[in-house]
Amino acid sequence: MKIRGNNLLFFGVELCAGILIFIFTLLWGDIGLLGFILFLSGLILVRSKSIPDERETNLIFKASSLELVVLGAVMAVIYLKFPNYNWFHGFISFGMISRGLIGMILFFK
Repeated sequence: MKIRGNNLLFFGVELCAGILIFIFTLLWGDIGLLGFILFLSGLILVRSKSIPDERETNLIFKASSLELVVLGAVMAVIYLKFPNYNWFHGFISFGMISRGLIGMILFFK
């Protein structure tokens, strides 16, 4: 399995990092944002020296745009049902979770 340019691996790492950030921020607060290091390491490993073709670029843009739809709905639920939950933690963790899931679905097709 190649690592550079492997978008399934990248979105899988992003999904795992989002889940870890969600759990770590619930347990330890702002220190849980150190789980972001996993995402950055996946970004460096997969995207360095890799130029995606036109199809991959379009799928990455599509995953990012669909992420915003899911993220808007999740943030509305957090605002209405969980007013004590930290917005920044929710934005980071659920953004990464939704983008990871949508990206994996799009690249599995």
